[in-house]
Amino acid sequence: MTIAIPAGFRALPLPLAQLSLAAVLQCGQSFRWNVFPLPLHSESQDTLRPQFEYRFCLRDRVVCLQQSADTLFYRTAFPVPAPSVSEESKREAETLAWLRDYFQLDVDLLKLYEEWGTADPVFKRLKGRFEGIRMLRQDPFECLLSFICSSNNNIARITKMP
Repeated sequence: MTIAIPAGFRALPLPLAQLSLAAVLQCGQSFRWNVFPLPLHSESQDTLRPQFEYRFCLRDRVVCLQQSADTLFYRTAFPVPAPSVSEESKREAETLAWLRDYFQLDVDLLKLYEEWGTADPVFKRLKGRFEGIRMLRQDPFECLLSFICSSNNNIARITKMP
C-alpha cells in the first residue's frame, strides 16, 4: 500500500529491502546527516507514514529525505529560487542523479544478497538482519575526515562534532 506524497516532495519507488535510511545513515558511514522526528498524526495510527526526515547539506542545496516501506521521498532546498522552470527541472534532475550515485541505487541489493546467500550459508541465514544496508559513495575528502574523526570515538560523539 502506498501513501500520499508529502507536500513538496518527489517520490522514488524504492523498497526498504533496497535501501533503509535508518540503517545506512546512522551506522557510522557518514556523520553529516541530521535526523528529525516527524510529528505523529493523532487522527491516524498509520504506521506506513514516514517517521523521520533526514537532511544533508551539499555545497549548493539541502537534500531532505523521508521513507515509507516502498518509497523514498526527496526534496531539495536552495538558497535562491530557480530563475526559470527549466532551471528548476535541471536542479531536480541533478538531485536525483546525486541520490542515485550517493546511495548506488543502480546496484540491485536483493540480487547481491541472493548471490552471497548462495555462496555462504551463514549469510543466507542472517541476511534479513541487514536488509537495505548499502555502502555510500561519499566524497573522498569527507570519507577521510570521517575516518580520522572515528579514531577513539563513537558514532554519537562524532555526530555532535562541529
